Amino acid sequence: MHVRSTPPDAEVVALVLAGDTEAFAFVIRRYEAGLLRFATRMLGSRDAAADAVAESFVRAYRHLASCREPARLRTWLYRIVTNRCKSHLVRRSVADVSLDDAPPMADPADTEAALERADQLLLVERALADLSPDKREAFVLKHVEGLSYEEMAAVTGERIPTLKMRVHRAREALLKVLEDHA
Repeated sequence: MHVRSTPPDAEVVALVLAGDTEAFAFVIRRYEAGLLRFATRMLGSRDAAADAVAESFVRAYRHLASCREPARLRTWLYRIVTNRCKSHLVRRSVADVSLDDAPPMADPADTEAALERADQLLLVERALADLSPDKREAFVLKHVEGLSYEEMAAVTGERIPTLKMRVHRAREALLKVLEDHA
């Protein structure tokens, strides 16, 4: 494929389905970072997240013809990754989440503000890990990945009011943890 600018999702899907297997690289480049961020927050482990995203891309490639709305490829991919993350969570308990994947401790030479930010980030990551998978998923989709409630509903299969309540309860739980440590 010799296109310099990245084509829209629907065009990429059409190219892949027409036999241009290399066009799927556009999909990976466009969405991999966001999907990895999402999966890491869902699973609490970068390694598990990388596995889930890789499995998801393989599944997406194999089943691309079943993507009914190619223009909404992003939402379809998030749904696949969400399902892979849920499968990973079922296979292991949340208590097995490793803190080895937490952000590294700040360098002592850093300013006090930087140390405080690192501590807060670690606190938020731990608080996210303590949320139920449903609340964590809703919070991360909304506030980290920036999906609309309509997109979230398409990804999760849940109703919008349910998602709004989960985001609200997750936000309350995270704020409480931050207030308790202030």
